Amino acid sequence: MHNIDLKVLAYISVLQKTRSVSKAAQRLGVSQSTVSMTLAKLRDHFHDPLFVRTSTGMETTPYGAEIMDHLKRAEDILQSALEHHAAFLPMSADRVFHVHSTDISQETLLPKLMQRFQMVAPGLRVKFERISDNTPAMLESGDADLAVGFILPMGGGFCQQGLFKDHFVCVVGRDHPRVRDELTLEQFQSETHLEIATSGTAHCILARTLEERNIKRRIGLTVPSFLGVASIISATGFLAVIPAQLAQHLANIANIKIFQLPFRLSSYFIMQHWHERYSNDPANKWLRGVMADLFLEHSGRLAKAEAAAARG
Repeated sequence: MHNIDLKVLAYISVLQKTRSVSKAAQRLGVSQSTVSMTLAKLRDHFHDPLFVRTSTGMETTPYGAEIMDHLKRAEDILQSALEHHAAFLPMSADRVFHVHSTDISQETLLPKLMQRFQMVAPGLRVKFERISDNTPAMLESGDADLAVGFILPMGGGFCQQGLFKDHFVCVVGRDHPRVRDELTLEQFQSETHLEIATSGTAHCILARTLEERNIKRRIGLTVPSFLGVASIISATGFLAVIPAQLAQHLANIANIKIFQLPFRLSSYFIMQHWHERYSNDPANKWLRGVMADLFLEHSGRLAKAEAAAARG
């Protein structure tokens, strides 16, 4: 096949239909000599005349008929491939999405995501994993569909979309004996803290700011996740610096109160991340759209809650 241009195979298809070199040339928009030379080249390749003159025009030899049959099937396959458009129908889809995120999302996002799936895509399931050092490689390979959180740049080939802006606040038990109506910088430094050290969050921003401003925290306990934060601070009297979205969620279900930090700390964006290999994958695009909708709704509720809290 090194000397065969696949497009010339169309010549013999037209020749079979027209049974005439001149008519085939006319239909193809080439000269008769081009068709004749192409046919000669194919005869040499297949070691068979392929077409012979008869009283009714050019007819295929038995071997030529076999070749034409193979070419017709190949043409149908190629045409099907060229006309194929990938689609994703959520209502009838049956698959598992692999999502990497933080345990904050396990509290605030996953319940809403599963509610949405039950309404519009009952056959879909989610396997949730915490963001880790393996997340970029798994997004690249397709072992993970999406990662949601605050993730440092992963390099070329990765895409991201901002979902909403978050910031840190401080939470304490509602019955804390010393922190009552406001939180001062002196109280922040003198009280004992619960520290949460986990990936996929912006705790690096907090750590850097505290170091730059020489603000000290007395750490009484360090945990690897946000699970159980409300119970711990209620039982111990510790302070904890956590994202506002989680704080608002906990304030609705636990006996805690929220304070703004007594120093300036940059806000940050929660992003969804995926690899460019899957940018046009219909299922991945649909999942990203659902995530964006959910976070848009969530950020709206969070803004209303914070505004109500500010009004007292």
